[in-house]
This record gives sequence, C-alpha cells and structure tokens, in this order.
Amino acid sequence: MARILLTGATGFLGGAVLHQGLSRRDGTEWVCLVRCASAEQGRQRIAARLSRFTDPFTAQRLARAVEVVPGDFTRADLDADPRLDSVTHVLHLAADTSWWGEERVSRTNHDGTLALARRARTMPRLVRFLHVSTAMICGTEAPPLVEEAAYPSPQARHLVAYTVSKAAAETSLAGSFADLPIVVARPSIVVGHSTLGSAPSSSILWVIRAADRLRLVPCDPASAVDIVPVDWVADSLLGLLRKPLLAHNLYHVSAGEGARARWDDLMRAFAAADPEGGTRDDFTRFDLVADRALLRRRFSEAFGLDGALKQAMLRAVRAYYAFCSLDLTFSNARLLAEGFAPPPAFADYLKVCLENAPEIAEQFADDLEMFVAPEPTPVLPLTASA
Repeated sequence: MARILLTGATGFLGGAVLHQGLSRRDGTEWVCLVRCASAEQGRQRIAARLSRFTDPFTAQRLARAVEVVPGDFTRADLDADPRLDSVTHVLHLAADTSWWGEERVSRTNHDGTLALARRARTMPRLVRFLHVSTAMICGTEAPPLVEEAAYPSPQARHLVAYTVSKAAAETSLAGSFADLPIVVARPSIVVGHSTLGSAPSSSILWVIRAADRLRLVPCDPASAVDIVPVDWVADSLLGLLRKPLLAHNLYHVSAGEGARARWDDLMRAFAAADPEGGTRDDFTRFDLVADRALLRRRFSEAFGLDGALKQAMLRAVRAYYAFCSLDLTFSNARLLAEGFAPPPAFADYLKVCLENAPEIAEQFADDLEMFVAPEPTPVLPLTASA
C-alpha cells in the first residue's frame, strides 16, 4: 500500500493534489507535514483548503482521513517522528513563493529541500521523491520553446529570487542525492481550475484580468504564455508520483505547443466570455521599462491608487508583466509520451474562471503575501528529535 508524504498541503496546488488523491479512495495513506502547533490545528488548516474544492462537510471528512504530522520540512532531517519512516512516496510541494526576501526564500526552497532529502534517505521503503520545481528556472533568455534538459543553467538570468532558489535546489539534488529516486516536475503558470474556475484560488488570474481591464500588453500580441489549470497539474503530479516506470527524471507540466495561450487569442476569449466589457480591439503594446508612466496612468484610471493595497497591486502587475513578456512555451512532449492527458487551453476554461470571480482587487489578495516584506518565521518544536 502506498503511503505518501505531502508537503504544502495547505497551499493552492497542494490542496488540489490532496483533494484529488483522497477522492480516489484507492487505499493510499496520506501523511501531511504541516506547520502547526497541534495535529488538530493542522487538520483544520487542511480542511479549510479542501473546502475550496468541495463543500465544507466533505472537506472535513476528507481531512479526517489524513495523518497530520506537525512539523517543518526545512528541519525534516532533525525530525525523528517514526510516522515518516514508513513513507513510500514523497511529494514535495511546499515552498516560499515570495518574490522578495532573497535570503529567506533560498533558506526555505533550497536548504529546506535538501533537509527533506536527507530525511528521505532514512525511509527504507521509499519508491519515489517527486520534487516540484518551476518551469521558470529557465530564466529570461531562453528560446521560445523550452526543453527540460537544457536547464537549470548557471548562465540563466533570473527575474526573482524564487526561481533562483528553485534552480539551485534542482542542481543540489542532482549533485548530492543521486542515491535517491528523485523525479523533478516543473509546472508552468498555474491559473484557475478547469471546472471550478477561480473558487480554489485567484492566484495570477487577477493579473490576466487586469491586463484585459488595462488593455495593455508588454509584448507582441502573437506571443505566447504557458498556462495550465490546477486540477490538470494535480492529476499529472499524481501520475508522475505513482507511475511505476518513467522514461525520464525531469518533466515539464505545461501547456506546451498544443495548448499554450497567445495574447490575441486571450483577447478574443475575453470578448466572448465577457461581452459586456466591450470589444478587445483596443489593446496597446507598451514597453515595460520605457512606458512606466503609461502603465501607472492606466492603472490609476482603472483601479485607483488609493491605499497600500493598490500600490502593492501595481508593483505586482509590473512584476508579472515581466514574466508575461518573455514569450515562452514549455515543451510537454515528455509528459504526453508517458500517456498523460493533454491539458485544456486556458481560453477554453476562461469563462468559468470569470463566472465566479470577485473584483480584481479582491482576487489580488490570493497573491498579496508574495509582494509584501516577509515576516520572521517562528521556529516550531519538532514532534520527535533525532
């Protein structure tokens, strides 16, 4: 019987994975390592996340099926809790997604991942360690079609500390943990849910809606963005975790050439899904560096600049626009060759994302913590110490 250790269960993608995994009722045991003062507190945090994917009663029932281990994956190598010893699979999703706080991000995403890998060495039944990274480790100067094997690259130029830390973690895992059955998955841009829309999270969706409202794109409208829904990513990760044999140890979990979104396609999709917003033939291409005043003026007209939240939102729009202007598509040929289903195109589920969406500024709350100065992380006691 599979016994899966999951980190990041209280996050957007972790919640999607856990919801789909528990809903299968296939006898798999789920062990969640959660930062919390007690198992019950951790269970309630998990239930709160699961309730974004189902009704509250079902969320509580599913959370009761999880074995919660209070702890911190960044100190997992010091955690001698015997419940971790019998794990057969590790799905490592937890990460610090802040775009600022370089030292803390590195400490969590690089050092913490290595601590978990050291703990995995003491799991005698371990079959697979699936480390979830990001396709954006390719940096800003990658070719339009990105292949897995070319990265991480020491020459890559990064926009934020988050991708630096993820690239470093991949490099260190490959260099120092060749004895572990490690597979790396690199999702591209995860936005919305193909049937639940924005209910599980509005992360990044608000940026695309803001671009529609601003009628500004920082790139050629024919350029592409690689967007995938969280439920498809969760299915793919579960497949990569459980498939007995894989041809590679590194996979993009991405839209690829078959489902990538072009900005001009998105404009048409917005016009079809939201006809009250008018035609979308008035988009303006602008230079993200030279036309900062234009972006600020349009933003002020559309959303206002009153208060700290709107100021942070404008900074976040600039930051996300920098990624959107890269015109990158991440090849998913390896994933599809494994027999996994191809992803739906973002334009095909945009309408459902808009149907239950609150105001754009409200949606920004799902990403706010990524754009504020990080607070010191409290040190939690270990449940059992080595």
